[in-house]
Amino acid sequence: MSVAEASTRLVSETRNYPLPRAGSLLFRGGCPNDIVSLVIAAPMGSREEPPEKAGLSTLALRMLSRGAARHSDYDLAVALESIGASVGTDVQKDRAFVTVQTTTLQWERTLDLAREMLVEPTFPEQEFEVEKEILRSEIREDLDSPYTAAFRLFQKTIFAGRPYAHSAQGTEETLAGIHLSEARDYYRRRFSSAPLTLGLVGNVDPDRALAGLSRLVEDLPDGEPFETRNPGPPADTAKGVAVHEPRATEAECLIQGFHAPGFRDPDYATWKVLDSITGGSMDSRLFAEIREKLGLVYQIGSSYPALEWSSFFAISLISTRQNHDRILGQLEVEIRKLREVLPEEEELARAKTYLKGTFLMSQERNADQAHLLARYHSLGLGIDFIDRYPRMLDAVTVERVREVAEQSLHSPVIAVVGP
Repeated sequence: MSVAEASTRLVSETRNYPLPRAGSLLFRGGCPNDIVSLVIAAPMGSREEPPEKAGLSTLALRMLSRGAARHSDYDLAVALESIGASVGTDVQKDRAFVTVQTTTLQWERTLDLAREMLVEPTFPEQEFEVEKEILRSEIREDLDSPYTAAFRLFQKTIFAGRPYAHSAQGTEETLAGIHLSEARDYYRRRFSSAPLTLGLVGNVDPDRALAGLSRLVEDLPDGEPFETRNPGPPADTAKGVAVHEPRATEAECLIQGFHAPGFRDPDYATWKVLDSITGGSMDSRLFAEIREKLGLVYQIGSSYPALEWSSFFAISLISTRQNHDRILGQLEVEIRKLREVLPEEEELARAKTYLKGTFLMSQERNADQAHLLARYHSLGLGIDFIDRYPRMLDAVTVERVREVAEQSLHSPVIAVVGP
């Protein structure tokens, strides 16, 4: 292996241990601090839910903190706070995560509490209704933002009829139709029976940690045999569609996007570079041309989410209704340039430098490292993806960026929230 291809310390210092139920523990010790981070990744997410039960995964995992065999929700909160620890959950489209944060000194005690929450949750009915109301309030607060509302409308449209169409929070309507027994059974059926990946970063004894985490995984409630969901055909049905949600605001939020492949595609790194050149940074084309030079928008950018089955490339902006037509015209100009004109080599180099720099910064904290280890292994990419990704970026050429744009950037889906 050449010097250029040498492994980073995060990869070379991580050890992979087998766990019960086909699970894995990715452990890295020798940290310069006494923070211990554990991230548990489960191959479940909002894509697993029936559309009419959107929010089921989020509700199910949130109930873990609402009471366990020997502690009420209040007792759990006090016990964790008293030792400076925390246990949280996060449901995304492709994976669900349980995150544990503590210190070396309190690791054993925190693991005991986390084990009780995961192995012996009680799912109390009264707390279930409280959690549903909290989630409803969060949904209302999020949708109060035209930007969030526009992005949800866009995803619902471009992924219409597909597993990625709805938010992990669900809606107020879908939450109303979820019963306690469904949340409890879903947790046991999907989380408990799934092959879990655990990322652990911190200064703890590896043998004791492996023994404790093996017991945790082995003691999880028995569920149905785990089955990987079949994504079906690619989500490419919605093209050239425009949708509008009226809102009595001065500002207009517009999302314009195109179908794009998931992160397993050979051109994943090319799409990341294309995104960075277009609107992924402060010196990107959209920011320089439409915001700084023409002054048509308050803010503008682009995004290419790292999704497993399929994805999208989207331009998002906030402006006024008066500028609507001019903005659409200018966006067409910029998209045509991407399709027809090779980027400058210097522009390509800046995009790669930005992407590699932000990726390196995403590994700064113990919690970041544990998350990357758990996520990449759970998704089947392997933790060496942390080393491969920068090399994939280096291999992207200006010719391939233009080819991908020419092949894919046609018939956009547009979502608008505003007057």
